[in-house]
This record gives sequence, C-alpha cells and structure tokens, in this order.
Amino acid sequence: MSVTPSRQHGSAGERNKNRLKPLTVRSLSFGGLALMASSLNSLIFLILPLRLTSPDWLLSFTSALLASSPQLLVGTLVLLIARLLNSRDLKLARRVHWIEQAARWWGILLLLTIPLQIYAGVTIIDQQEADQTKSITQMRRIIEGFKATNAEGEMRSYVASLPNPPSLPPQFDSPFPVIKDRVLSNLNGKLNLALSERARVNPQKWQSFIADATRNGIQAALLGFAFLTITKYHDKAKAGSDSNNVSSS
Repeated sequence: MSVTPSRQHGSAGERNKNRLKPLTVRSLSFGGLALMASSLNSLIFLILPLRLTSPDWLLSFTSALLASSPQLLVGTLVLLIARLLNSRDLKLARRVHWIEQAARWWGILLLLTIPLQIYAGVTIIDQQEADQTKSITQMRRIIEGFKATNAEGEMRSYVASLPNPPSLPPQFDSPFPVIKDRVLSNLNGKLNLALSERARVNPQKWQSFIADATRNGIQAALLGFAFLTITKYHDKAKAGSDSNNVSSS
C-alpha cells in the first residue's frame, strides 16, 4: 500500500520539528547563560573593591544590584523556558536546578537591599550634616577668639595658634580696631553663608534621598518577588510536565 503525499509531508514536518527542538533548547540555554554571565560580570566590576563598612559603597552596591537584576531575570526566564521545552535533558535540568536555588537567594538579597539602602543613605546624610555642624562650630570658636583679642600682638599670637593659620602682613595698614572689625565682618559673612547654605541644602538632600529610596525600594520589591515567584511557578509547571512524561511513557 502506497503512502499518500499528505502523510509524507506530515512525517517530514514532524522530523524537522524534532530536529529543531533540541537546537532551540540549546540556543535558549546558551543565550540565557550569556545574559546572566554578562550581568554578573558588570556587577562584579562595579562593586570591587569590597568596602562593606563604607556607607557610600553600600549605596553603590545596592544601585549596581538593581541595575543588573533585570538582565539577570531575563536570562533566568530564558533558561527556565529551555528546561520546560526539554524536560529530559539531565545536564540542563541540573544546571537549572542550581540556577533556581541562586534565583531564590537573589530575590531575598534584593528584598534586603531595601533596608540596606535606607541605612546607607541616612548614614551618609548624617555624616555630611555632622561635618557641616563641626565646621560651623569651629568657625564660631574662631570668631570668639578674635573678639577676645585686644591688641595686634594678641591677634598675631591667636592666628598662629590656629590649625591652618593664614599669613599676615609684617605690618597692618590700619589701626588694630579697624583690622579687627574687618576680620570679624569677613568671618561673620562666611558663617552666615554657611548657615544659609546648610538650611537650603539639607532639606533638598532629604527630599532627594526619600524619592530615590522610594523608587529603588519599589524596584527592589518587584524584582525580588519576581525572582521568588518565577521559580515557584516553574517548580509547579516542571512537576506537571514530569508527571505527564511518566504517564505517557
């Protein structure tokens, strides 16, 4: 009995499909691994050298982690799709198993960056404000020191006792009271400028920090739950696929 052309065409299409499926799975597997490796490579170079006690480094670390996670998520999804397309590839199954475990921990790490970036940002701003307060307090002490001088010799001795003493001319071009008023006027002007700058800049720092922390926190939460969720649902889909394979065999 002869085989009809339609049956020949169907069997040829089925053979082509069977040949293309392993190629597709290998391409997806390689592409997913390449995406993940590229993302991790960029992250490693962004966070080195490690400075775990530095708030600036911790803030840079959280930013680098968030920047690399979307590409890492896509690579993980590609590998999971390859695993679902070919559930009998044991090598791919072992590879995906380890990646699933890493993805869960990565999701937890992303969620932990939310309090971490808040701690780092608050610490940085507090340090900056403490430095400003220290500088302003030092400037006030210098002003009080100049106010306490009553003669040119006392002023020269006081200036010489300062941590970074300015150079004074060998002889003043005006009487001492005039020089003293000039110095105090200059120092008071710098002090008022520093106070007004602190009053203007500090609220802006907090507003910017709150906006950045909110945006990054939402992004970290979305990405973290995405990593945790895709591995959970993939486990269910994989279990269903394995049971179907067993029943069909």
